[in-house]
Amino acid sequence: MPNSTSRKPAVEQEQINTVVNHRDYPAPLTQIADDVYSVVVIGAGPAGLMLSTSLARLGGGNGANHSVLTVDIRTQPTEAGRADGIQPRTIEVLKNMQPLGNDLFSRSSASYERTFWNPTKDGKGIERSRRTQSVPLRLDIEDNCTLGLQQGLIEQAYLRDMEAHNAFVVRPWDFQSFKYVAEDKEFPVHVTLKHAKEQATRTVRTKYLVGCDGGRSSVRQYLEKNHGVEFKGEWVDTLWGAIDAVVESDFPDLRKIAAIHSKDHGAMYIFPRENSGSGKPIVRLYTQINIKEGKKDKNPAYLARDSVTAKNIMAADQRIIAPFKLEFKEIEWWTAYPIGQRLVSTYSFENRVFLAGDACHTHSPKAGQGMNTALMDAHNLSFKLHLVLSGIAKPSLLSTYHDERWKIGKKLIDFDEEYSALFSGEIPRGQPELAKLTEEELSEHFTNVQRRNADFTTGIGVTYEDEPLTIHHSRLPKVLGLQPLPDVKLIPGHRLLPATVTRASNLAPVRLIHEIQYTAPGGFRIYVFAGGALDPLRTYSPHGSVAPVSNEQKRTRVGKMPPARTVPEAMNTGVLGYEELNPWFHILTVVKDSRFRFSLEDLADLPGLNSMIYADDMEAGGGTWCCIDGDANVGGAHKKYGLEDGGIVVCRPDGYVGVVVPLEERGWVALEKYFESFLQSTLVSSRL
Repeated sequence: MPNSTSRKPAVEQEQINTVVNHRDYPAPLTQIADDVYSVVVIGAGPAGLMLSTSLARLGGGNGANHSVLTVDIRTQPTEAGRADGIQPRTIEVLKNMQPLGNDLFSRSSASYERTFWNPTKDGKGIERSRRTQSVPLRLDIEDNCTLGLQQGLIEQAYLRDMEAHNAFVVRPWDFQSFKYVAEDKEFPVHVTLKHAKEQATRTVRTKYLVGCDGGRSSVRQYLEKNHGVEFKGEWVDTLWGAIDAVVESDFPDLRKIAAIHSKDHGAMYIFPRENSGSGKPIVRLYTQINIKEGKKDKNPAYLARDSVTAKNIMAADQRIIAPFKLEFKEIEWWTAYPIGQRLVSTYSFENRVFLAGDACHTHSPKAGQGMNTALMDAHNLSFKLHLVLSGIAKPSLLSTYHDERWKIGKKLIDFDEEYSALFSGEIPRGQPELAKLTEEELSEHFTNVQRRNADFTTGIGVTYEDEPLTIHHSRLPKVLGLQPLPDVKLIPGHRLLPATVTRASNLAPVRLIHEIQYTAPGGFRIYVFAGGALDPLRTYSPHGSVAPVSNEQKRTRVGKMPPARTVPEAMNTGVLGYEELNPWFHILTVVKDSRFRFSLEDLADLPGLNSMIYADDMEAGGGTWCCIDGDANVGGAHKKYGLEDGGIVVCRPDGYVGVVVPLEERGWVALEKYFESFLQSTLVSSRL
């Protein structure tokens, strides 16, 4: 079968029941208002909407710090079908974008269990062979489930969030070309757009162009044709169908994630979804449709798809799930597709043009990875663009987007090559030894592949390695001149583990990871773990001994910042000992004590460390000091993080640990050196 480099990608056959679907989308804009923009985003699918929403929250939107133009060739958002799975790490990120996170969670169907079904010994039916937690309990995550929600509803939530921040999609406009004009120092990317109906063209100038326009990305194809970018990969000769339907069935695991392998009729994957417009639960069924009576269709999958009908998919579902009954009551959407596994050679061009989502990577949809990886691509890029556009970060920071996310894309393709082949009853490329396994052994191997990759597929185990944003413990002596803390458990490049503490201002139990929302100003989080006493804070406070300075010095040394009205009062970090708002460093001080054993007055003389204070007396695993309220779990978060004697943890705006240093003067000095490597020196001079 020809690979993706020798012919154009196959187009899915797709059909939507528009009678069933009704989505309440905000009205789009139809005209491009300006000639220059900070960022131009092509495509308003999950990646494009995540990027546009994030930039609107962090400081974008019309008329704010940096303007964003988001265009989409479609006249309206997704009506039905497409992606529908939200993984735990994505949920965690979305809960830092409230009310967006709660909106999506409340509308979704949450799956906490995953089951596996295989042929009975006589081969005349199927039987359950294994039940597992959908997300392994060993993975430390607040919501250990997978959410099922149709992409149109996900897009609707993003569009509403954009609207709340005065940002909108312009439709229907398509990307035509761009020119990189180095002489235009401020807006060097000149983008030509075309109206999909009126055929009018428009050229805008921008600082950054981002292609989020899917697997058949026009931006990527332009880069392939004109700038040597490659999109390499293979097509798998297996044909699958997907159908969203309301069904009646006696199959016991219909509202759980279920992987089914029949003896002679191929495989099927069940994914529970939200309720339909009529109030009935929808289910997504992924179905192998080129296997019948144990024989594979002789026609290549990319040709056979053209003859597939909804009846073909439903009939295949009924054969695979037998002897259980399956009756289709409402059909919302269906499609047929071959599997293509491809990865772009670079995610960026000149640090001015970027690709995200399916424009970078395509693969099978069954493991629920495409949309989640796309959302996290955009999440990663958004805070870096924001910091650079705001004059806070050096432009070189943008190179870390490709460095970090291309490796994740490569790992995704490698996983999908193995997973999709095994699910389809095939032997993965590069693993011929698996052909020697019995059916039972191959089934067990398939289960183990899912278990082994759970860290990655849930998003919880996605990690970053590259400096300067990430300084691993082993690199501390060389990079920052420090020895790593002896018992630290947090790992730079990994997401900050969740921990519950008490907010001192109102004694509310809170999750540390959610205390700083992903919104303006969009700075770094610095968690100061005080250990067992407050004396180290007084000794090593970076602000306590600095005298107040003049208003002119305040304006010049803090760097660029949004208007003060956009910054919550809780983020007043008292920079340099005076009452000033520094939006780029959110300092959260965690005291290892009961909330009843210290008060805010105890830290009144520590400007810079006393605006966001927490008692570490809620996280399980702490010690019991006596038998009064608040003493049951004192020090639980310190212990969980391996910082029982204190320490300083820097988290990037996307929630990943950047570096961990001791709570000493040399620790604060090391942090200045850490930030100097990628932030503008005028900001770092304000000493956090």
